[in-house]
Amino acid sequence: MEHGQKGKKLVPPQRSRTLETILQRLTDLDDVTGAILVGKDGLIVTGTLHSEDEEVIGAMSAAAFGSITNFIDQMSSGEMHHVIIETKDGTIQFEEVGDLILVVTTNKGSNLGRVRIEMKKACRQILKLVASY
Repeated sequence: MEHGQKGKKLVPPQRSRTLETILQRLTDLDDVTGAILVGKDGLIVTGTLHSEDEEVIGAMSAAAFGSITNFIDQMSSGEMHHVIIETKDGTIQFEEVGDLILVVTTNKGSNLGRVRIEMKKACRQILKLVASY
């Protein structure tokens, strides 16, 4: 993905490569089909979704995450940590990373516990990276 194109956020090249490496480690897991890092404004920071509609998916991911967050606030259910949406073909998982959202897609039957652990590890690495930006 070329950064800074079609409304995407500009990320310094070195940090962009590091973010891409972090997401690549996630997509190297069995059954993980894609991973994107999205701003809460819907702009994609970096990702590996292999879709022509990445911009739309980024915007929809931010909107879905925002709606779920609002729902949890209305229900007074505390702070959201992780969201898993299960479909007939797999899952879509969301994890908040500061002002960003990590979105990971998996095939049906994937090891959700392992994916979640690896997402948390990736979130810690991303937070360290963006905190120093």
